[in-house]
Amino acid sequence: MILKPTKMNKFILIGSAFFTLACNNSASTAEGNKNESSVQTNSNPSPAKASACSKMVFFQQGAEVEATSYNESGEATTKQYTKILSVTEAGGLTTAIVEGATMEANGEKKKTVTYEYKCDGNKIYFDIASMFRTDSKNQDATFKSSMIEYPINLTDGETLPDATGDMTSERAGKKMEMKYHYRNRKVEGKEEVTTAAGTFNCFKISNSVEVEMDIPGMDEKTKEMMRKMQGDMKTTTTTWYAPNFGIVKMEMYMNGKLQSRNEVTSVKR
Repeated sequence: MILKPTKMNKFILIGSAFFTLACNNSASTAEGNKNESSVQTNSNPSPAKASACSKMVFFQQGAEVEATSYNESGEATTKQYTKILSVTEAGGLTTAIVEGATMEANGEKKKTVTYEYKCDGNKIYFDIASMFRTDSKNQDATFKSSMIEYPINLTDGETLPDATGDMTSERAGKKMEMKYHYRNRKVEGKEEVTTAAGTFNCFKISNSVEVEMDIPGMDEKTKEMMRKMQGDMKTTTTTWYAPNFGIVKMEMYMNGKLQSRNEVTSVKR
């Protein structure tokens, strides 16, 4: 089994733009799937830190966000609709339960998917596997993933630490593991970004993305083909992040060529 470039691009896009594109799958809630993810904190956040979470739209109960994805030609391909169902405080973490749906360019609306954001006042965490667990096509599968984390406060010129995560899926005894690496993460500076949703003061963040896959049973020839394919596809992303909102826009490039863009186009608080 080899992921086609388009499928790998989609996985990378989901992992990189979880704020604005965390529902790009045809999905409905499925019960009985096995879950495994955790975030550990050493102490409860202070009120000042807690307010850093509440400033962001994805931790405001009842808020609704529309984001639009565009292809390399600038044509709209999908719209993502996100609604914050609830926000709770426990164990030093603020947890938002989020419902998302996707509308295709042809007007077809996909079913909803439910997932979580977590915030400890310093960082935001997202369990990418939660999207796959709720997919009705994956009711017999097990997904495990480490949490992807992003810092809330940034400074111009700051170099961010590499981020690495993994996701394991298992179905009918067959296991597949994906490891994703966000490297060379750097705050390039401040930029004002205007979308249909308004104007935002953002930090521009760049990074490279690498994905490793391990599928038991693959022969060496297939593994070598996969390694070559991954080596030939140099993927980078640029993200525009507003501290009082969240991620406003994200672009993904393959070998320096724009592949897709996603940006917030409507906000209701």
